[in-house]
Amino acid sequence: MPCCRTSDPYEGVRALSQPQRHGSHGRKPWRHVRVIVMLLHALFIGTIFLLDPSLQSQIRQGKWYIISYGVLVLLTLVQYLYTANSSPGYLTDLLRAGSGMHATFINTVTLSKQASPKNGSLNSTISRSKVEQQRPQSTTPSMLLQMMDLYPPGSSSRDMTCSSCHLIQPPRTKHCHDCDKCVLQFDHHCTWLGTCIGKRNHCRFWWYLFEQATLTVWTAALYVQFLHLDMKESWLKGLTGLIVLVPLILVLIVLLILLMLHTYLALTNQTTYEIARRKRISYLRGVPVNAHPFSKGICRNLYDLYLSRQKGYVLEAVPPLEELEARARPYTCRDVICCRCC
Repeated sequence: MPCCRTSDPYEGVRALSQPQRHGSHGRKPWRHVRVIVMLLHALFIGTIFLLDPSLQSQIRQGKWYIISYGVLVLLTLVQYLYTANSSPGYLTDLLRAGSGMHATFINTVTLSKQASPKNGSLNSTISRSKVEQQRPQSTTPSMLLQMMDLYPPGSSSRDMTCSSCHLIQPPRTKHCHDCDKCVLQFDHHCTWLGTCIGKRNHCRFWWYLFEQATLTVWTAALYVQFLHLDMKESWLKGLTGLIVLVPLILVLIVLLILLMLHTYLALTNQTTYEIARRKRISYLRGVPVNAHPFSKGICRNLYDLYLSRQKGYVLEAVPPLEELEARARPYTCRDVICCRCC
């Protein structure tokens, strides 16, 4: 989590009323990257149709699998553009929602929030009455209080405040220096999409990976079929097909690794950033290694990611350490029968 440059406990609250400077110094995404991705699709797909005349005859005959292949190509490109133009869920959007924001405390013991905080906690240095006095007009006091209560007791104001835009961040939020915005449930900034992957578009990103991997497998199979049947007729065409097939297989390997990784993240309700920087995130340092702090079970995690139609912004609180230690205990036969992992 980013740290605040000053120890003033009111800075994160006061700065909410300051105008944001998104894009003022952040690195802008490569605007031509989407054109390059489209051209790569045209290269890999167009080359096999130029090399293999049998595919062209199958199109004229209306073969069902060629039509299905064309539909898959179209769906993949549409999903790519849809994901690239989607919002990952910015903290500024949550603040603009005002009273329409919904904060949910998941797996959190409310009484633990009422315990006396340790030195340096924001709850001990900022009283609730002062928060109401310092809040901007566009932000309700309950919103700020809910965001502070999402952290464990004893959390420092340094761990709650973004050093770039000086906003109080809910847990799992990180400032993206490419977008120059704080992203809710930040996963990573995707260069090929030109946008961040976060709370709002992680599901769309998974579906894009799935469709792109399926399309790449099918395209590679067409190249293998062509090399197996027609390479003896024209060595030049065969060499061309082999040259195109090698980078296509490399792309497929990367896609399959990403698809497996993000499937695992979906099952455990984690993000790439949380796995890569677990020791640097203050509220995750004391969490047992084999415990997933925000997991609600496999079935519920998948439902929330793929099927849930919740309105507003649902935020997750960091569970107390006692609950995390209970989750980290080894599985028993009774746990398997009771579907503890689900």
